[in-house]
Amino acid sequence: MKVSGTVEGLSVRRVDAKGRVYLSRGLRGSELYMFEVDGVILLSPSRERILSVVEKLSARSALREYLALLEELGEPTPEEVEELARARMWRSVEGLQSTRAC
Repeated sequence: MKVSGTVEGLSVRRVDAKGRVYLSRGLRGSELYMFEVDGVILLSPSRERILSVVEKLSARSALREYLALLEELGEPTPEEVEELARARMWRSVEGLQSTRAC
């Protein structure tokens, strides 16, 4: 929830010389799952929740990479898209034929 330009629950923690970050006292002694994606460190006591968030972030990351690639190479023409679709369809048909031969 946004509160006057900040996000409620957001806090700043300093990393000490040994690389430790002190969290709330309520988390003392608990086991946390940690994942780093795109320079963001995620911590959660729930493995399922952190994997769910990572999955959502990964999809966004793939989309950003795709858009950057499009920007760099330019958008494909309709003819190029049609040619790629035809080639993929052909590979699919060839794959079906090879599995039937077995």
